[in-house]
Amino acid sequence: MSDPKPKKREKRDPQQRRTEILAAAFACFSERGFAATRMEDVAARAGIAKGTVYLHFPDKERLFIELVSGIASPLLGEIGALAQNEQISARFAVSMFYGLFKREVLETERRHLLRLILAEGPLFPSVSEFYHREIISKGLGVLRILLKRAAEHGELRNPKLAEMPQIVMAPALMSVIWTTLFEAHEHLDTQKLFETFLDTLFVPAQDVPPKGGAQ
Repeated sequence: MSDPKPKKREKRDPQQRRTEILAAAFACFSERGFAATRMEDVAARAGIAKGTVYLHFPDKERLFIELVSGIASPLLGEIGALAQNEQISARFAVSMFYGLFKREVLETERRHLLRLILAEGPLFPSVSEFYHREIISKGLGVLRILLKRAAEHGELRNPKLAEMPQIVMAPALMSVIWTTLFEAHEHLDTQKLFETFLDTLFVPAQDVPPKGGAQ
């Protein structure tokens, strides 16, 4: 009787392997911070050799960038689609942005990635540059469209807000900072924060003049 053939080593799907590496990296970054995490830490967490990590990601910066991009891109896509629909009010679109941010980032472990960018971004220019170019700039572009339309329709309390879309991001960033540093001492009702800020930006719907300028 001939000896049985040796079993072939099971090959992992490359996309599945990338997903596992990203999950391990997320856990390491969240626990140790970006600067303190090493590629070998990610490999150990994923249960693979360090060389396997480098097959998929050339360095730690690229690994972090992939994580951030995977979270932000779907959110930008949804808000971008709302901005293109002129039948939707700017207030509704911004409200949707806050709702998505709260559900998909603030109320999940993903908020740690934004916290890391705020805390450690200055130490890693390539990461902060990518975040600004691919996420912040694109997000501001969408908000400029929304606020310009809102100003033209008389929806903004101050039309000059259309020139400063960064203001719209303020409560989202504030909520991350607060939940990271102060939540244990004082609870912040983020839903109320967002709703109050919307009232600060936009006039009540009944006070918006009809389109076309009719009185």
